[in-house]
Amino acid sequence: MEQGARDMTTRRALLGPEDGWSLAPVAAWLMLEGRRIGDPRELLDALAGSLNGAGAGVARLGFTIRTIHPQLLAWGCYWTQREGSTLFFGRHGAQNSDAFVGSPVQFVYEQKQSFRRRLVGLDKERDPVLLHELRAEGLTDYLALPLWFGTGEVNFMTVATAAPEGFTGSDLERYEALANLVVPLVEIIHERRLTLGLLDTFVGPRIGARILEGQVKRGDGDRIEAAFWYSDLRRFTSLSESLPAPQLLQLLNEYFEYCAAAAAARGGEILQFIGDAILIVFEIRRHEEGDSVCEAALDAAVAAFDSLALVNEQRRQARLPEIEFGLGLHVGEVTHANVGAPNRLAFNVVGPAVNKTARIQSLTKETGRPLLLSREIAGRVRRPLLSLGQFDLYGVAGMQEVFALEEAA
Repeated sequence: MEQGARDMTTRRALLGPEDGWSLAPVAAWLMLEGRRIGDPRELLDALAGSLNGAGAGVARLGFTIRTIHPQLLAWGCYWTQREGSTLFFGRHGAQNSDAFVGSPVQFVYEQKQSFRRRLVGLDKERDPVLLHELRAEGLTDYLALPLWFGTGEVNFMTVATAAPEGFTGSDLERYEALANLVVPLVEIIHERRLTLGLLDTFVGPRIGARILEGQVKRGDGDRIEAAFWYSDLRRFTSLSESLPAPQLLQLLNEYFEYCAAAAAARGGEILQFIGDAILIVFEIRRHEEGDSVCEAALDAAVAAFDSLALVNEQRRQARLPEIEFGLGLHVGEVTHANVGAPNRLAFNVVGPAVNKTARIQSLTKETGRPLLLSREIAGRVRRPLLSLGQFDLYGVAGMQEVFALEEAA
């Protein structure tokens, strides 16, 4: 349906003859109150309540939005009378699944028009499984509508009823109009989720939150205390020269994935991928949490080595080179700030604590111990440690005592 026709449908549904329930109070609620709701589940709960308060008899209501995300193809939310609102996520590849092929979602996306099906006399072979499931739940009529975003992209809204007679012709007009009224609110929610998702993916949730809070000028930042993780792959130069590109990328991604998962599960956040190195920060937000944060950083390091040991067993069986890396841990204060050129900025940590962490990691090659800790963090963890003595670290003033796990000796 073209924009002009959609606008006419909206006006007719709002202002035309009102046989049955009225869309007008729902439209008023959307403009006055619904536009302030930023959570999709809260919006859908309230919208369903407003519709049924007007007499619409909605039993199921939802929408699906395609998105830009490295793991997700789409996200959405649906409401039912029994369970309220639920978020759901469709991963890449879902468009090739049996649930999608031949479904109302595919029809709306490809044909860019509404799909309506009475849920009586369904054909076992021709009708999608979803419609049979809705019929089994006692629903009688199903309507899927395109949501036209301002970009011209078409997304998807669905409504179903359990009324014995199903939808009337006037009902269909009202829901066409409702799609026009709802789409600006859904688009705003989607754009914020899209922004947050991309920021989380490319800069991390902590920095993403700071950017959205307005820390966007060069020099914006503050002092933080944190435990720092710096790890670096072994033999990466020779591997990059000898491995085919797909195998090299697989090795890198497995190393990054398992280190990131171990850290994230314990409160760590990746600050940077630096070639084949990883810098992770475990921020100490309150002084009394310092020891537990340091312990979490050490636990994450041990977990990363343990998980990659299992990966290496699989790699050996596949006759692939093992993933070997060194890891240094330290705790200290740094400036976490927005730095760079006027038109190309990045949040980074500035201070000797990061340099010291990297130098401790470099020492893993000399000592033959893959995991080393500074004296500062060693004094704040409970695991038994073994002092390896004093070392002269490049760029770090004075001799530095370094520790390894006693159990690894």
